[in-house]
Amino acid sequence: MRLIVDAVSADEGWRISIHLADQDDMLLVVVLGHAAASADDAVLAGLSAVPGTVSCGTDTSDGGRRVWVVLSTEPPRTRQG
Repeated sequence: MRLIVDAVSADEGWRISIHLADQDDMLLVVVLGHAAASADDAVLAGLSAVPGTVSCGTDTSDGGRRVWVVLSTEPPRTRQG
């Protein structure tokens, strides 16, 4: 959450919207910035590195920037030693 919120907050808008949803038994997190923004794909590298990330993306429109990530809800596997 912090990676997404920080990225959208950097656009210096007055507000953001956070949406959580179920997508095929996974967690979808979408953060919308309500300020003009330019595309910035740097956040995708950070999101891709988060354990459990299935997919992520970002885009912009006249309404602001949208950043999303789909996270697996499977418990992390433990190592057998």
